[in-house]
Amino acid sequence: MKKILPLIDSYAVRKKNLASKNLNRQKHLKEKITLTKEFIHELRLHVRKNNFNNVEDEIYFFKYVKPKICSELLFYTCQLSFYTEKPNATICIQKDYMKSSLKKLESRKRKNLKFYKYYKNGEDIFDDKYFLRGNGQFHLFASPDVLYSDPEFNTSHDVLASEVIVYDLLTEFYKNELKQLKNKNIICPDKTTIKNQAFPKIRWTASKTDLIELVYSLKLSGSIDDGNGHLKNIMESMASLFDVELGNYYKTYSEIKNRNKHKTRFLHSLTEVLSSKLEEDDRY
Repeated sequence: MKKILPLIDSYAVRKKNLASKNLNRQKHLKEKITLTKEFIHELRLHVRKNNFNNVEDEIYFFKYVKPKICSELLFYTCQLSFYTEKPNATICIQKDYMKSSLKKLESRKRKNLKFYKYYKNGEDIFDDKYFLRGNGQFHLFASPDVLYSDPEFNTSHDVLASEVIVYDLLTEFYKNELKQLKNKNIICPDKTTIKNQAFPKIRWTASKTDLIELVYSLKLSGSIDDGNGHLKNIMESMASLFDVELGNYYKTYSEIKNRNKHKTRFLHSLTEVLSSKLEEDDRY
């Protein structure tokens, strides 16, 4: 273990130097991911070339040292994915996204709850099976989504140990993000209440082609979700709202494009109707 300490110290210095750079959040995360991957590779080479002094050192490395570093990589990667995938939408939608992320995290914890309790409670009765290499346990117990499949650098449970650590890191991270949104004092409607409300049914009485023309214009103009909403989701929402089956709207869009004149026929008629009404109101 003493031979590994200088490597860990060097990694800490490189992280500190990286933190002193004036990088934006996502660039900083990408740099930390690269740095941590490089350090894990250094650890892998070191473990291959150097034997552990005793069984206790090997267990300590695979139970605490490697999981801590790998959990950092997982944490940085999850953070980057979060900021990349987080919806650029209303506060309420963002809150739902945070809550969904917490639920997924909790679900993954429940799948490995027995080991989670073992690790968090500092138990050690199975350490010789969980955190030693070459004891026949790797292929028996290793998770199918193990990060590193090198048997020389893996035990059956060191990756799960990383997930236990990152669970706490991500839980705190999501809660802090959610807290920042709650501080904006925006009250979001209860979804259950909304679903149970009886809204009057409205019908679309123009043609389906007209509705598809309207949806495309709303999507392309950025009027819905700042233009970030998927066309499929918008079409399905409109179809549900008006209780109409839109069919193959891509084909309908092609037909609209192939019109000889007045390609935006329905939009043009809407403009004329509203303009006529406004002019009429001005006369009285």
